[in-house]
Amino acid sequence: MCYHTSLTQQENQITAVFDAVYNEPNSYEPYYHFNGWENKYLSIIKQDNESIIDLATWGVLPTNFDLSKRTQFLAKTKTLNATKERLFDSNLYSQFIQYQKCIIISDGFFEPHTVSATNEKIPYYFKEKNNNLFAFAGIYSVIDDDISSPIYSASIITIEANPFFKEIHNKPNKLGSYRMPLILDPTDYWDWLHTSNEDETKMLLNTFTKQELTAHPVSKDLFKTSIDTNLPTILNKVEFQKGLF
Repeated sequence: MCYHTSLTQQENQITAVFDAVYNEPNSYEPYYHFNGWENKYLSIIKQDNESIIDLATWGVLPTNFDLSKRTQFLAKTKTLNATKERLFDSNLYSQFIQYQKCIIISDGFFEPHTVSATNEKIPYYFKEKNNNLFAFAGIYSVIDDDISSPIYSASIITIEANPFFKEIHNKPNKLGSYRMPLILDPTDYWDWLHTSNEDETKMLLNTFTKQELTAHPVSKDLFKTSIDTNLPTILNKVEFQKGLF
């Protein structure tokens, strides 16, 4: 599951790549490590409004939800990710998959690799080969639809892992499924944001970016909530003892 991400680039770089502007200029703050349980914000572009970038809490919440109960809700429902297989039949996700799709802007994310000999978890950082921006497929909800200042929440859609991801994120979930976030190819952004057709949506759920991704191990400090890991050094490659994988 994808519970840790990064977006380190500056606002002007993001707006240039996506040809969109932030709904609230100067509201965006870059981050090197965003643990989904924290109170940072994802940058999203919502369905049928590709010229605006909005900020959203991570983890889809029901409409008109009490934000003070977010942590308890996430612990129970794990909506930081929305599994592809449940999008059309979940009581929650099915409300949003037709008309409330979004793309979630990122330049990296972290997944754990489990060392077979010790069951130790080593975090890996995934990024585009040339440090380019990319976008996850997502869904969003409107928690507060105050026209002057709406509040959004969003989830990253996950799919069955390809061989590259399965080798690194090598521990299946309780259903025996190896997962990875659905990264859309840039050529599919427009279609994802504009289609409300179920068959077309399902076709896009079976795609993946053609951008070249790389991955390298980073410090195990990533998993420590007692220290500040929102630092450039958390992205640095760390060499671990070989032969234990």
